[in-house]
Amino acid sequence: MLETYYVHLEFQAKMGVWSVNLPFLCCRCGVCCTLDDFLTAGEICASREANSEVFDRFRALTEELGVLFEKGEDTYDSYVTSVKCPFQVGCICSIYDIRPLGCRQFPNTPFGMLSTDCQALDRFKRQCLALKRGWLSVKETGYFTSDSLKSTQFSEKQYITCIDKLRRAGATEDEITLFSAINKPASL
Repeated sequence: MLETYYVHLEFQAKMGVWSVNLPFLCCRCGVCCTLDDFLTAGEICASREANSEVFDRFRALTEELGVLFEKGEDTYDSYVTSVKCPFQVGCICSIYDIRPLGCRQFPNTPFGMLSTDCQALDRFKRQCLALKRGWLSVKETGYFTSDSLKSTQFSEKQYITCIDKLRRAGATEDEITLFSAINKPASL
């Protein structure tokens, strides 16, 4: 299963509660991969011994940032907010398997949900609003697929309505496929 963030939506209806999981599907555009975000994302999830090259690059980066900080806080701030993550190659993370926890949890991070230039996140927010539209009571809780998935409960009609709302909200076919994979019971 793809490791990603998702929201579990519980809808209160006259006939009881029903629920679905809405996953976030990263399009690997790289706009979230800034140096500032990397620096606030936490520690690299690997041992120094097994990944000495990565840690050497990080040590060199911290030395460079120390020199910039000594030149002035404005110089430092300007640099870290305008430079891409040093581990981004093209639009892909070169340390994906050992990336910091904050990067793993995107978009559910302090820097994630505030992003305004990530098309995948914009679609995710629209999809979430579309699914919640028309319901008086919806409980929304965030999780990660790396944990066990929250169980869902819905009728075939509710499932088809969700798919229709997602398509109208601009969901891609890959997003529909992932939605179906983490929601659709074998009987549908």
